[in-house]
Order: sequence, then C-alpha cells, then structure tokens
Amino acid sequence: MNPMMPPDPADLKGLTSRCIDRSYDSLYNLTTSLPNTPSEERRDVALKQLHDTYATFKKLLVLTRWSVQSPLTDKCAELLQEAQTFQDQANETNDRLYFLHRDLDRAKERKYDLTTAIDVLYGGTYNRLPRVINYAMHPREFPPVDEEASIAELDAVLRFRLIEETIPDKFTDINVQDGFVTAHAAGEFDMVFTVDGTKPESLWLVASVHTVLTDPTALATYKHLASTSSLRIIQSNAPTDTHYMQLKILIQKRLNHSTTPLLDACNIMADFCCSLALRILDAQGQLLVETRWPHGVSFVNHDDVNTLDIVYWTDNNTTLPYVQSSAPGTFSIEEMRTRMHPDSLAYPTNGCSLRLQPSMGGDSPGLFSLQLFPAPPAALLKRYPTLLDRALAVPANLFSLSADHFLLGSMQVHAASALFCLERHLLVDDKTVVIEGTYSEQRLTTGTAVLVARSPRTLRLSRVDSTGRTPLEVSWDLRTGRFCVFCLAKAPSVVVAVRHLEILLQTRCKVQLPGVTVAGELSLTFLTQNTDSDKTTVTNDASEVVAAVAAVLRQVVASELVTFASSCSNMHVARVRDRHAAAIDSLGLSPDAIFVQLVRSKDAAVFLVVELDRFSQDDDAPQRPLRRRHVGSLDLGDEDDEYIRSPVFSVVQLADRSALASTTSVRFFERLPVVRRTDVFAGGGTSSGSRKRKRRDLPFLSALLVHMAALGHQRAHWHAIDAFARKYNASLTTSTTLSRCKQFTDSTVDGALDSRALLPSRPSSIVAVSIPFPDRIQTNPQLAIHSLEARLVCIHGSTASSTAEITVRVAAPPFAYVLLAPTLASHVPTMRGRSFTCAARPNGDLVYQSSSTNHKFQANLIDVVVANVMLHVKPMADLGRRLERTLGALMRYRSAPAGHFYAERADPFKFTLACQTHENAVARIHIEHKVVHQFPRGAFVLTSSPHHVLLPFLQDAFNSHKSSAQLLEVLERTTVPLTMLSRAMAAHSAAKTTLTGSSAEAGLENPYPTFVPSNLVLVPRSQTHLRLTYGDRCAVDVIFLAVRLYNCMMCGMDAWM
Repeated sequence: MNPMMPPDPADLKGLTSRCIDRSYDSLYNLTTSLPNTPSEERRDVALKQLHDTYATFKKLLVLTRWSVQSPLTDKCAELLQEAQTFQDQANETNDRLYFLHRDLDRAKERKYDLTTAIDVLYGGTYNRLPRVINYAMHPREFPPVDEEASIAELDAVLRFRLIEETIPDKFTDINVQDGFVTAHAAGEFDMVFTVDGTKPESLWLVASVHTVLTDPTALATYKHLASTSSLRIIQSNAPTDTHYMQLKILIQKRLNHSTTPLLDACNIMADFCCSLALRILDAQGQLLVETRWPHGVSFVNHDDVNTLDIVYWTDNNTTLPYVQSSAPGTFSIEEMRTRMHPDSLAYPTNGCSLRLQPSMGGDSPGLFSLQLFPAPPAALLKRYPTLLDRALAVPANLFSLSADHFLLGSMQVHAASALFCLERHLLVDDKTVVIEGTYSEQRLTTGTAVLVARSPRTLRLSRVDSTGRTPLEVSWDLRTGRFCVFCLAKAPSVVVAVRHLEILLQTRCKVQLPGVTVAGELSLTFLTQNTDSDKTTVTNDASEVVAAVAAVLRQVVASELVTFASSCSNMHVARVRDRHAAAIDSLGLSPDAIFVQLVRSKDAAVFLVVELDRFSQDDDAPQRPLRRRHVGSLDLGDEDDEYIRSPVFSVVQLADRSALASTTSVRFFERLPVVRRTDVFAGGGTSSGSRKRKRRDLPFLSALLVHMAALGHQRAHWHAIDAFARKYNASLTTSTTLSRCKQFTDSTVDGALDSRALLPSRPSSIVAVSIPFPDRIQTNPQLAIHSLEARLVCIHGSTASSTAEITVRVAAPPFAYVLLAPTLASHVPTMRGRSFTCAARPNGDLVYQSSSTNHKFQANLIDVVVANVMLHVKPMADLGRRLERTLGALMRYRSAPAGHFYAERADPFKFTLACQTHENAVARIHIEHKVVHQFPRGAFVLTSSPHHVLLPFLQDAFNSHKSSAQLLEVLERTTVPLTMLSRAMAAHSAAKTTLTGSSAEAGLENPYPTFVPSNLVLVPRSQTHLRLTYGDRCAVDVIFLAVRLYNCMMCGMDAWM
C-alpha cells in the first residue's frame, strides 16, 4: 500500500456500529468482572472504562464533524490518485523510451542479404523488383491542356445542372467557382459539389462537407452568441474529420441513386445538424440539472428517434395524469390513437414538457421543430400572437443553442396558458377586447365587478369600487410550477386571505394532461375535498377558488376603506364583534362587516356597518334593465346605471356592556337605502380660493363612505328623537322630502353661516320631525314650550354632510329679545358649543343646530337641547325678565346715555350689557349661564371687555343674590371710575417716560428712580373697594361711592401689609 495514498473510505454507519459494539462488550465485561474485583479497585476500573469509552466516542464525534468535509477530502484523494497515476505513466514512458533508444541503435546496424547479393552479381537478375520501374525509366508525355478553358467549361456545365436541379430553400448562398459548387446554409453547414464529367448524365460528387462548429471564421464570428460553458460544450461536441468522411460517404451513396440529389444531400446534412444540436442541448441540459435546476427538471434524450424531451414541474404534483374513459363500449381519442399508432413516442406522464425533434420536411426553417405538451390554448395564441415567437424562437445558428432558453421559454408559455385557463374559470366570458397591460371591466362568476389587467406573466384583479393601487396579482412560479398570489396591501386580514387563496390554488388547482400520445390543449381541473371520506375528487368546479378570489378583493377594499376611515377625524373603525358577537349574529350581518363609529355617547355608540359581500334588495329602488357601457372603442360590460347595490350600508346603535353582551345591547338597527350613482359625486366643486383637496378626487368607495356616513348621521339623529318620543310617550310626526339646497363654505362668524359664501345647489334629503314637548318636563313659568321641531338635512355629493336642527317652539318670548342690529353683523347671534350651535329668533323660538364633529364623545342633540333648556335657558329666561324690569323702569333697556348700562344683546343664551365710558369707548359685560366646577348644575359666568378687576367678586355676589338691580348698581359705580383711573395711570406713565427721556437728553440728574407702570398692582377687596399699590412704597384705598365718585385715602405700611 502506498503510504501517500489515503486509506479506503469507511462508512460512518459502520464505524458507529463498531464503536457501540466495542463499548457494549467492554461494559459487559466490566459488569461481569466488578463483583470479583476488590472494592478499593472497583472505582479505578470503572473510571478507566468510562474514560476509554468517552475518548472513543469523542474521536467518533470529531470524525463525524470532519465527515462534513468529506467531499473536499474525496476531491483531494482523487487529485492525489491522478498525480500518482501520472507519475507512474511518466516512469513507464521513460522506461519505454530507454528501450526504444536501445532498439534504434540496434536497428542502425546493417543486415546483409548475401544470397540475394550473389544472385544479382553473378546472375544479373532480381525477381523482386516491381514492374512500375519500367514506366519510371521511360515516362509518357501528356498532351497540352488549357486549364482555364476546362474550368470555364466545367463551370458552365455546373450552372446548367443547377438550373435543372431542385435547390433547397435552406441553401442561403450558392457559389460556382473553379469547377466546384459551394452551397452555404447560414449558421449550420457548408457543402462542396462537383460532377464527374461534362455529360448530362454525369453524377454529382461530394467534394467536402463541414459544419460551422469547425469553421475558424464562423467561430470568430458567432462565438459571442454562446456563453463560456455553452461554448465549451459546443466545441467538445464538434464533429471530427472522421465524422465528416463518414458523412461524405453516406451523402455520396445517396446521390448515386437519387433523382433530387441536392435536396437529399441538404436533408441529410439538416438531420445531422439537428442531431448535433439535440446532443448539444442535452449536454447543456444535464449541466443545468446538476447546477441550477436540481429538482423537478429532466432532459430525456431518445437517441433511437432523434428526439429530446425537456420535462419540468415533476416534483410538486402540478399535473394530473390522463384518465381513460371507463364507460363500457366507449373509446377515447387516446385509446384510438394508441391502437392506430402503437409505435408512436409517448409523452411524459408526469409534468409538462417540450419536445424537440427533426422537422418533417428538410426545407422547414430552423434546426428542429417544437411541440409543447400540453399545447397552449388556441384562444391564448390568438390573444398574444407573438407569444411563441418571443418565448420559443428556434435559432438558425448552432452557436445560439441554449437549453436554458428553451426551458424558460416553454415554462413561460405554459405559465401563460395556466393563467389564461384560470382567468376563464374566474371571469364571465363577455368577448371583451383585451389589450395587454390595460385594465378592462369584467365580472367574476360570483357577479362582482372587477378591473382586470392581463399579461402573459400576471393576472391583476381589483374591484371596480377600489382605488386600484393594491391589486391582487396572480402569477405562476416558474421554478416550483405553482400559482403565486401577491398583494401590496399589508393588512393582516388581507395577508391571511391571500395566503389562503395561494394554498387553495397550489393544492386544489392542477394541470390536466390530455394524454400520452395526443398533444391536446392545456386545461385546469380542480380537486374537491370530500368531507365524509377525506378523499379528493376531480371536478371542473372552480367555485371555491372564485369565492377565495372574491374574498381577497373584498378584504383589499375593506383595508382601503378602513385606512380611509381611520384617516378621517370624525370616524373610527372599531372591533365590535369582540364584545357584541351575539347581537351582531342575531342581526344577520356579514362576518366580514366593517363597523365605522359615527357617534359616541356616554353609554352607547352608533356604527355605520359596511357589508362588502352583499347586494342590496331594496324594493324602493326600481330594477332598471342593464345596459352596455362603452369608453371609446372599449366595451366595459353591463352595469346598473341608476343605483349602487353593493356594498350594503346599515346603521346600528349598540349599548356599552360587558364582554358577554346579548341581543338586548342593540338599541336600533336600520338598513340604509341604495343611492344613485349620480348623487355620490354631485356638486363636487369648491370655492376658487380654497386650497383644500376636492372630495371629487376621492376614490369611489371613499366618497360613497362619506356620503353614507352623512346619511347615517341623519338616521342616528332620527332614532335618537324617536327614542326620546317613546321615552316620554309623545307622538312623533315625520315627513321626508328631496330637494336641492345651497352648499355653504366655512366662512362663518361666531358659528353662524354666512349667506354670501354659497356654492351651486346640490341634491339633499330633508327629514322633518315634530314632537310635542313632554308634560313631564316642567319649564313654566319661565318658558312656555309647546313643541319640538327637528329638521335633519343630509346633503348629497362628494362633500356630503349631515346637519341636525331642532327648533324649540315657545308660545311667547319670556322677555323682549335684543338681537344685534344688521349693521353690526349679517347673521343671527349664536352660541357655539362643543358639537352644536344655538341661536334665538325674534319670535321667541330657540334653534339648535348640530353637524358632524371631530370630537370622540357626542351626546344626542335632543338630549342636549332638553338639558340646555332646563339647565341654562330657564335661568337665563328668569334673569332676562328681571333685567328687563330693572332697565325698563329706568328707560334704559335698549339704549342709555353715556355712563349707564343698557342691553346690547339679550336672548336666553347670552346677555351683553354695554356702557359708553368716554368718547367712543364702550365697556361690555357678557353674562352666560354655564356649568362650572363650583356649581355642577350651572351658574352665571361674567366676562368683560376691557378687563374689570372686580369682576370675580361681582360674579360670586351675583350668583348669591341673583339681583339684577344690585348687579347694575355695582357695575355703574365701578366701571366708569376704573376706566378713568386706568386712563390716568396710562397718561401718567406716558408723561413720566417722556420726561425721563428729555431729562436724560439734557444731561440732568434723576434723584428718584424712574416710574415703572408694571409695579402698580390693583388688589380687589370687595365689590366697591380696591387697593392700588406701587411696589413696597405706598398704597391707596379706592372706595366707589353711589354718586359716581371715588374717595382715596392713604394707608400706612402697618395698615395694609
């Protein structure tokens, strides 16, 4: 054994078994010998045994981990063996050369034939000399020949013979020169012919044949068409001179007995080039299988029939085998073809394939012909006429051969066929003109209208009512041979639906093979799971897949809708099913329904329910006949031009309860009626100066959601009023009208709409509700309310909005209202709350208006109205009567001379007392009734303009005595003097500042610090007493008297500190 050579490889399993057996034997021997071993030696013997076993298995572990690098070790061993073989051969060659050199030296020695030499010398004869020596001793002279004339004559004969012969189309160039005909087939072969005489019946002779693979000029010209590995394979399979000689003999034998010699010679060379090309493709394919395509791809070369099959997608059960008819007395096309052609080459029974075989005629273009199994549908080739030419173009040059090209091309064609067949199962065939890469409107077999964009590689689907930015993309994975589904939407529900659809397509959708002898068209079959026996049956029913596609599209639209609703400030998408599952199930809502919160109150919430998988069955909307819609020359299919029946919208109010909510948590539930398509985008214009985005730019479903949300707000207000009427046993009168109303912009003053900012009229629905005021709610004697009238307006269009207006009808005004004059404001004086606006009318009615708000918490407007009337309007009405009596007795209710207060505004929501102090300056005191921290049930809140330092004392005192006369007295005693004092201080501060500046400029000394107005502090002591302090120097007490005078007296440091 050579010590440099590695030992023979051993099996890891055998080594492990031997180690285990050896360890077992040693352990067995130890257990049998320990009882006979002294106790003091047992420990050492056991430890030694364990140490030996540990060392053995440690070596086995190292060897096992080292065995991972066994391929590298094997390669090194092979290299070493090759080197040793080369060394042995070199030594053997050296020995042979040595013995050859010795034999050559011996061959140099002369060998004398003495017997023959004696015969020649004495006899004069040598019988072994050849006779040709006589001819060489006396050569004959040839007659003179004109070579140029002979060549010209032969060329003329060749041209005449070419005219008579049938010239193959494969010959791209024929040249006659020097008595030879050179026929050139571009990219394949060259042949040189001549004739054996000038007679018409002389035979054609083949001078030489060769292919482009051995032509140096062609190699330099076409080598850029092949990769390095392909060029290496091509050169290794190039014919040799022996091949050319055998081919030349074969062609010559055929020409000797052929009536069309040139055509037969071309066919033989074409068959040879085809066989050569298939052999090159087979070698390239085997390299691909070993490197890039190790699974599911095989190249099967049938040498006996000169055919190559490229088989792929064999390891993922992509295809289903052909099943022959089992009915008695019937024969399928496959069985008939098998009986008629029993020797025909069968196609592979597993996977799709591409068959490469010689062309039927020698004049056919290309090196060979192609046949896909199964064949692509004829309708697919009609849709994409250039599909086969682009994917499976047969090269006309042997250097352009590429197995990767044919493999990927055939996969692409079969992938396009599978997508085409899937499309026929998913969509309703309405003969729509298909333009590659553009969207066209069609319908799923479930009736869902979708936009479809087709290409040979992908099928993109999106619902008509979606944005189309995240379409569902179905493609075919060329490597695995399965459908792939992709969607840009990353919502969890979309991801789950996409994954379910992908698994469904991969497990239930199979390619049905037409047979092993008939290359029929590709078709898809679907497997149906039998729930009883857990078996799958082959059917042509794709309803489960179509339903999954519709579910994915529905989830995509739902995610877009949820995203849009979440971006809106007055909407919130809630997970209602987690808490109200029983109530929702009792209503029969869709499991995938979307709940958009519209109104949130203290104990309940109103949701707009969107069901994308249902169609409305509203009987109020007339069923109009469907018509075809066209855009240019493109037919977009049938559509309902009048109403939108999907998705279905509903409004539901659910009470807040525990997680175990029952059906009683549903306050009300109503299906919203269908809307017209023209109403969704009606009146989408905005003012020319507005920079806000137009709602018309919204996608259709988003605009529809805004529209239905406005309608949902309207219905929620109606149900709140209805609940109020049922609570107090009041009769409810409702009337609905459809009209066109003006759209207002946001140009408002103090919450009131500006009539000068109107846009064109838009359709709207107005619900008028009238309800008598409940007798259980006592408002007399302050207010004599006899009814409540609600006007619920829903403006349609892309800027849809909902407004609720409740008018409190009173028998007579509790006091004389003083409203702002039109010259001061062009609107009715109002008060804006958190989510509503209230105003008073000259006839005494109170108007409350509410619109959709951005606040999370909203109370019902009817409850707000009643609470506002009871908590705020009643106290304000009582104050208004007393204030009217007080000022009316002095004849100063609507106007007063300077220095006295009068009512500039008086209504149940706000009082404004104004007083002209000096020149055109006006002091205003605003009185409102609000809920404050100290008074949970409400108190009067006073604000002033300009600031009144005694106002907090006045507010506390007024909330105690509630006397309007005392309030007016204190205000008149303090407002004017405070204004005069404020003016005096401001004038003194300005004078000191001017004097200080002039003194500084004159260079005079300032013995006292500069007067700082910020050091003046007014400290209120009571309603008519305040203290004026300046730093820590002095203080002045100001006491307001009854005759509009004030008394000032100095107080010492001890008195006021």
